[in-house]
Amino acid sequence: MFDNIPRQARPILLLTFVNAIGGTLLIPVLPFVVRDLGQSDFVFALLIAAYPAAQFFAAPILGSLADHRGRRPILLVSQAGTAASWVLFGAAYFVTDSAGFALALIALSRVVDGLTGGNASVAAAYLADIVDEDARTRVFSMQGAIAGVALLFGPAMGSYSAASSLGFLGPAILAVAISTGTLIWMTVTLTESLPPEKRSAHFDANPLHQLNLISKARTLTGRSTLYRLFSIQGLFTLTFGGYTTIMALWYVDQLGVSEASVGLLMLATGVFLIFNEMVTLRFFEKRLGDVGTLLAGLVILPFALFFVRLPTSVIVFLPLSFLVNVGLALVLPTLQSVVTQAADEREEGQVQGINTSVSALASTIAPIVAGATYAAFGGGVTIWLAAGTALLTALTALASAGILATATGEELPGAQHAHREHGPVCALAQRAAGGRRSFALRVHGDRHEHHGLGRHRTKE
Repeated sequence: MFDNIPRQARPILLLTFVNAIGGTLLIPVLPFVVRDLGQSDFVFALLIAAYPAAQFFAAPILGSLADHRGRRPILLVSQAGTAASWVLFGAAYFVTDSAGFALALIALSRVVDGLTGGNASVAAAYLADIVDEDARTRVFSMQGAIAGVALLFGPAMGSYSAASSLGFLGPAILAVAISTGTLIWMTVTLTESLPPEKRSAHFDANPLHQLNLISKARTLTGRSTLYRLFSIQGLFTLTFGGYTTIMALWYVDQLGVSEASVGLLMLATGVFLIFNEMVTLRFFEKRLGDVGTLLAGLVILPFALFFVRLPTSVIVFLPLSFLVNVGLALVLPTLQSVVTQAADEREEGQVQGINTSVSALASTIAPIVAGATYAAFGGGVTIWLAAGTALLTALTALASAGILATATGEELPGAQHAHREHGPVCALAQRAAGGRRSFALRVHGDRHEHHGLGRHRTKE
């Protein structure tokens, strides 16, 4: 499986796995820990939101710092922080005389993990440094498959370790061991990917400036394209976060499965994700390229979400769930790949930091909105809301298709000749643009021409 993956990328893929395991370990554990401490399910939702909220603040700072100081030291320090967050989580186990203080330690552990979880932006920048454009989607799809593996094993590991006499201290010990082992292995094997001559000369240490994403984005090279990509990222994350937040409840309430069977459905979801990242994505990517595959996934997703709300039996639900999974699998790696291609190499960390912050902000909002909607109106309305957000995401991406193709140097399917405007992605893009030939893209050497817009761009 790793034959075509650069050796230098393997520590980053391990980091992806460890971060994903850390999140999935808590899925079957944290709700019951919160209830045991006498707190409501809303407190549980706030603890879930604490991680991406902290990540929102940390990601742009870590990304910019990595552009200035290099990727390796930031990755190592942030991984040490992840291990420390699990120490805090485990420490709450020993607080027996104050439920409030125990809850505060758990909340602090989520915040610390989120602050160091901003290393996702640095990890993406690292991969962009070392992997050529032809291999980027393959490497990012491998990340998605690794996340699927974590989804397979993480909840089971969390449940098994928490079922021992140690209680929730068991998952904490397990996570500390995994995080510390990863830190040691990264220290030995991880090399620097950003040479000094390619680093940014200045780092703005003012956190208020770093967190002003609009101001930071205005300084980026190719910001018009990046604005669109950040918008797509935010809308897609709202869809993804809202759907995944309520799915466990949806399984029980709509499909009538037991709480114990929820783990089996999550297992199926993990298998779907691995298959789609390794097989379905490659099938689409070879034929459509990154931008075409991204658009295809975004178009599939709202229709899949619309229909997935209808079944009342697991047998009917699973194939529709697979279709939702196809949409997610096509979007997750290709969106990341297109962002890396649109970024200037000297701003890669900063771009990834902003992108991760946008995603983190949406990930903070999504569980709160989805949880409140589910409580007030039920799962059907919540999935309708997710489908509507997915549709808005698809329309935004289709309206930006020509710009994204230019940024990546790709031709949209069916746009190879001015007189040929066939192909499903091109047709959808033209329809989204009001029928104009805005997205018929012709490439003449280094010259990219958008017909119908009268704009020309020469690649440097």
